[in-house]
Amino acid sequence: MRRRCHCCCLAHTICSLPPCPVQLPCCVCPPGPAGAAATITIGTVTTGAPGTPAQVTNSGTPQNAVLNFTIPQGEPGSSPSPSLVSSYSTPTQPGTSGTPITFDRNSLSLGNDISHTSGSDTFTITTPGIYSVEFHGVISPADTDTFPATIITSLEANGSIVPGGSVPFNFQSASDASEQSFTVPISVTNVPTTLQIVPTGTSYQADAVSMTVTRLGDN
Repeated sequence: MRRRCHCCCLAHTICSLPPCPVQLPCCVCPPGPAGAAATITIGTVTTGAPGTPAQVTNSGTPQNAVLNFTIPQGEPGSSPSPSLVSSYSTPTQPGTSGTPITFDRNSLSLGNDISHTSGSDTFTITTPGIYSVEFHGVISPADTDTFPATIITSLEANGSIVPGGSVPFNFQSASDASEQSFTVPISVTNVPTTLQIVPTGTSYQADAVSMTVTRLGDN
């Protein structure tokens, strides 16, 4: 639709030298019709390769934009340093019910979160977190036991049995032997926390025992 403009004055002089000053009319025109409102919507969000620049593309129109984002993945972080203590004992060691098993050697010790002294029966955790405890050993009853005899080999933390960390076995004679093992996670919030392997029930003999305590991460 054509708009009609109203010219109301002579306002713009475009030459000032005689003999003919020229002026253009000053016109007032009504506004045109309102245009349609523009829209912006989010299209796709894609993960790009690490180190590439972020990108935004428009798959729509200038009036109705559809923005597609490509956001680069972050650079991989460095792996945390391992923290563990692995200990073992090869000679046969006798014990009475409730006496912890001794580990006379350390095969590997990394980090500062766990400690064990060679020849000790105690592992000490000094940093809160989630830990994994692995134990393996051969348990047999003492020759003086009355049979049948049950021995329960348990992981104790600060003197309390850790749920899931117990292996019972019922021995019928002094010649019986039981290969016992378990792997159990524990959450440590209070430090220091002490760990021990404690057979209970009757006197025992322990052979080829090993124990590894590994820090998995924070609580």
